Amino acid sequence: MKTIEQVLEKLDEIIIWAKENKNPAGYFACTYRATTAQVLKEIQRKKFEDGPRMTIMDIAFAKRYLDAWENYQKGKKTTNSWYLAFEATKNSNLLILQHIFLGMNAHINLDLGISAASIMPFRKINPLRNDFNHINSVIASINQNVQDSLNKICYPVALIDQISNGKDNTILDFAISKARETSWTTAVISSNTPNFLKESVASIVDYAAAKVSAQILKPKLLSPALAKQLKNCESNDVVKNIEILEQIKNS
Repeated sequence: MKTIEQVLEKLDEIIIWAKENKNPAGYFACTYRATTAQVLKEIQRKKFEDGPRMTIMDIAFAKRYLDAWENYQKGKKTTNSWYLAFEATKNSNLLILQHIFLGMNAHINLDLGISAASIMPFRKINPLRNDFNHINSVIASINQNVQDSLNKICYPVALIDQISNGKDNTILDFAISKARETSWTTAVISSNTPNFLKESVASIVDYAAAKVSAQILKPKLLSPALAKQLKNCESNDVVKNIEILEQIKNS
């Protein structure tokens, strides 16, 4: 892949596959597509300090997800955090938000920092800091659109408020902000690590991200009774849900 437009085409293929197979993998793919489309707009509007560099980074970032997806589909080894996210699509009891979080966790906590370091010279990550922060703000800006789409899927706002003490988007904001902090730390560590040890660093970060995946799968915040309540309020029409989430990209 040489352009972000090609990345968007690949993401569209996953979304189409997810709809054809009624697979929850489409939930994260829609969310990520919206983010990628927004990054492309920001590059075109010259909102980054170095647009061509951000194009390279965005493609490197996307490639980690697309490679993980392809490897999983072929039964090949993939990172633990992505394996857990993809395996979770077989679990019909999980909330849509859990599926989205599992993808965000693997892609932001693991992939974002590793891909950022991969496009910069050894030990020279700092010039990327401002653009890295801006790409993170783009990720965060999708929050409200995701929340709006979830509401259309009959997500019970009252129950979400019950969990978040009435603070709109608290759960999404908290999850993403923590992941964003972690991802820059990962980028700095990876940038300062010699090439022959980079895979070891990625494995350690993946191990930590997989621990977070386990918490998303069985959150302490969510009692089984409340989780069941939330699930009963959700639409169980996976195709319709994906189609609603696809609308994020037009926001």
